[in-house]
Amino acid sequence: MSNKTLVALTAALALALPGAAMAGSNDMDVVVDGHAGTETRSLSVSLADLNLASSHGMRRADSRLVRASKQVCGYVNGSVIPVTNDYRECFGTAIEGARSDLNSLAQRQS
Repeated sequence: MSNKTLVALTAALALALPGAAMAGSNDMDVVVDGHAGTETRSLSVSLADLNLASSHGMRRADSRLVRASKQVCGYVNGSVIPVTNDYRECFGTAIEGARSDLNSLAQRQS
């Protein structure tokens, strides 16, 4: 591959990648990240249908974020496996970050 071709390819990728990353994002999504051991899971939670300026909308949003935080940290409904310290730490960090993002969204929406 010649230097001209390499430079052109690099420039094209530099212009295309930010657009591709932004195409999947939504201003009313909160990404919930859970870190359990060496594994990291992420889940995008849409809040676009909620009015975050109302207490009802905020409660529904928080409920979704709690559910997503449990999911990314490996919680299974009806499980007989006891909740571990790793799970508690994962859930605490995940919900704290998600609620921080939720509060930022609510401030922008009001």
